[in-house]
Amino acid sequence: MQRMVQQRGAVLIVSLIILLVLTLIGISGARGMLMNERMTSASRDAQIALEVAESMSRQGEDFIETLENLDSFEVDSWLHNAGAGPSDLFADSTWKDANSIAKDVPMKDADGSKKLQGRMFIERLDVADLGEDYTDINLSDMKTKGEGTVVEVFKIVSMGVGVANTQRIVVTQYAKEFDETK
Repeated sequence: MQRMVQQRGAVLIVSLIILLVLTLIGISGARGMLMNERMTSASRDAQIALEVAESMSRQGEDFIETLENLDSFEVDSWLHNAGAGPSDLFADSTWKDANSIAKDVPMKDADGSKKLQGRMFIERLDVADLGEDYTDINLSDMKTKGEGTVVEVFKIVSMGVGVANTQRIVVTQYAKEFDETK
């Protein structure tokens, strides 16, 4: 009769330790992938919000180009005279109908079912002194820059909201030449 050799189970313990280490490596890799996915989604949403805000700024510039005079300022709630615009760009009240206007932008959400919207307001700043250097301001299609015209400078403040409610605010300055006789 053969004698049974008593086993101590060392192979079983080593196998369990290796399995535990491999499980921990797998969990760590999965966590890393989830974190990367969240970061990518947040970055994408921030980019969408920025694109909406920039599109709103372009709509503001287009609106200013249609102005023939400045009579609509302080009549419409989103058009403010100098110093009368909202001062706290991060306050919720700034982005309500009392201070700004909502407009659709030519973009849709991720599944293409809903148009995205942004908000903006325009503040009339001042008349530009044509002798000053206004290189930071888009002076649009200035024609004469001469006698009988004034250059009005406007601040366009726009807010874009991404699909996951990420917000971006863009502040631009824009100028337009007006005939003083109007």
